[in-house]
Amino acid sequence: MSLKLSLIAAVSENGIIGAGLDIPWQAKGEQLLFKALTYNQWLLVGRKTFESMGKLPNRKYAVISRTERHSDDPDCQFFTSTEKALEGLKNHTDHIFVSGGGEMYKAMLPEVSTVHLSRIHKEIEGDIYFPALPASFHKVFEQSFLSNIDYTYQIWQKSE
Repeated sequence: MSLKLSLIAAVSENGIIGAGLDIPWQAKGEQLLFKALTYNQWLLVGRKTFESMGKLPNRKYAVISRTERHSDDPDCQFFTSTEKALEGLKNHTDHIFVSGGGEMYKAMLPEVSTVHLSRIHKEIEGDIYFPALPASFHKVFEQSFLSNIDYTYQIWQKSE
């Protein structure tokens, strides 16, 4: 079975996705998109992101950690590399969401076919940036939302 890789992120006007381990904004409604899209899906995340977000209900996690770890939870598996995670998950699912953090986005962006991006319409202070989308991606969907902080949800597809 071939594995489809999608990436999901929220990014501010100035490219910020995080401040330390925190998401430095609360745009009402924006996290509902994340919840809906990732419901019952496998999420590929770095260890620090996993520890800061915690285990969300009805999600399965492939956590990348340089240190060998073990989990008795079938919905949470640890891997020492993204390659091992993708190899280990291909018998469990046909779709994985790359869900952070910054290092994981940078490493996996060239591998994904679809990017779900929430553009937060505000300049935010932070220290973790989202990498630039390669020119091989084109926008196929966009919807704007008015909220306490306005945002636009976009879907980008990689050209074959």
